[in-house]
Parts: sequence; C-alpha cells; structure tokens
Amino acid sequence: MHTRTFPVFETQRLRLDQLTKQDRQSIFEVFSDPKVVEHYDVELFKNIREADSLVDYFDSRFTSDNGIRWAIRNKESGEYIGSCGFTHWNKYDHSAVLGYEISQRNWGKGFATEAVRKITDYLFSSEFHFYIHRIEALALPSNIPSGALLKKLGFKFEGTLRGKCYWNDDFHDMDMYGLLREDRPK
Repeated sequence: MHTRTFPVFETQRLRLDQLTKQDRQSIFEVFSDPKVVEHYDVELFKNIREADSLVDYFDSRFTSDNGIRWAIRNKESGEYIGSCGFTHWNKYDHSAVLGYEISQRNWGKGFATEAVRKITDYLFSSEFHFYIHRIEALALPSNIPSGALLKKLGFKFEGTLRGKCYWNDDFHDMDMYGLLREDRPK
C-alpha cells in the first residue's frame, strides 16, 4: 500500500482528476451507450451499481500501485467527459497498458488526444515514481478513430492479436500499438 497523492492535471481544456462515486451517473451513461461499448472490452452496463464497481476497481488499482485512472472533465464546466489511464503497469519490464473512453457526445473534439498526451507525458516523466520504457494500447481493428489517435501521439501499430480478448460471448481480435520512450513526438 502507498500513501501517494492522486496526481491531478490540467490541460488547455481539461482537468484530469480522480473518479469518484459522484461520477456514477455519468459513468453509467457512458458505459450503457451501445456506440461507446461497441469498441470497448466490457459488456453494456445495465445497472448503475456497475458504475460504482468500476470506481471501486480503479480506486483499488491506484491504492495497490498497479494502475491509475483519471476522470476527464471539461475544465470550465466540470462536466465528466470520460476517463483515461493505465489499467496496469509492469515494474519488471517497465511497461504500462493504456485505456480510455469518451462519451459519444464528446467524440471528435480532440479531448481524448489531449488527455492521453498529458498522461503519457506524465508516465515518461521523472515525476512518475518508476521508470517506464513502453506504453501499450489495444484497440479493436474496427475502431478507426482510436487507431488514428494513437498514431497521432506517436504509437506504432505492431500487429493484430488474433482472438486476444473475450467479452459479450465472443473472442475479438485486437490491434496492438506501442509507444517507446524514444518514440515520443517532441
């Protein structure tokens, strides 16, 4: 267990801070939207308690020092837009796995790019509490916008992992993207 403070960041338009149970309704709305979940490795939320469980899960990842997830908020209005972070990191091979989602009404506005750029910069910085050499991201091959976002941020497409993930009673191929510390756009 650690006693680190949850890192909070601001970008030009966003505030990235800790998810709380006060976000439960907004989280539920995002994960009960079939268009969002279509490209995500979770099943469609049917009950708001699933949002509470997701907040608890992300809290436990931070508390156990296995991952971190930020709420993405509009800096001016405070509106919850989505979340981003690292599902887990591996201290032995100095890598982390990236994930993010944005509410459908905020697609195409560059919010995910802005948030992901900030958190990848943080993981590669000296502020982060151990050295990260590689960040990985998985995306469904059909999720063209996510692949474009990752490439814009310097991630390299490394191939398709056949039958990599299982949800909604089916196996799914996943595209693997990787960003090495030295790949980052300056």
